[in-house]
Amino acid sequence: MQPMTPVTPRPAAHLALAAVVMSIAAACGGAPASSAPSSAAASLAAVGPATVGPAVTPASSPTSAPSLTPVPGAQSNAPDPVGTRIPTTQTDWGEILDRLPATFPIYPDAGIAEFGDEVVSGSFEAPVDVAPLVAWYTDALSERGYAVDTGDPLEDGSRVMDVTADLPECRMQLAFRPADGSTIMTVLVASACANGTG
Repeated sequence: MQPMTPVTPRPAAHLALAAVVMSIAAACGGAPASSAPSSAAASLAAVGPATVGPAVTPASSPTSAPSLTPVPGAQSNAPDPVGTRIPTTQTDWGEILDRLPATFPIYPDAGIAEFGDEVVSGSFEAPVDVAPLVAWYTDALSERGYAVDTGDPLEDGSRVMDVTADLPECRMQLAFRPADGSTIMTVLVASACANGTG
């Protein structure tokens, strides 16, 4: 019987085994890196460059915003629903929307009227007298659940309509001014009405 000669592993097999072990360790999170390179890493460096992904540290991970609980009647830092954010302007009357919400009722055949420096949420010229236009808006806004208070006509025939909602901060003021067989109407809508007017 012949004596057995010891089999020595081949260096290529060591490298392949080291590569498999390191890829498994990297996929599972691996062990903490030491300051000195290991012999397996030195062997792999001789074979070719290793692909190493960026390390994720707590400082570089994105932070999540805290969950906020809305408080009734308080200002919220949460973003407004899509499509409801309308810019505002501060006036003597209060903070108003810079344009009318899409749900604001527009009298049929009314056209947009512009007035230089006057700051309003909207302005129109309607081809009717003041009285029928005031009646139309009284009905349209009352049907939407608003309380409408129309004062007495002024000396020039103008009328001012104050409109309030269940939320007291959501209010509107409509002014009607006669103009040669038509009526010029301006509208102020408080910023608290940003989500629409019913």
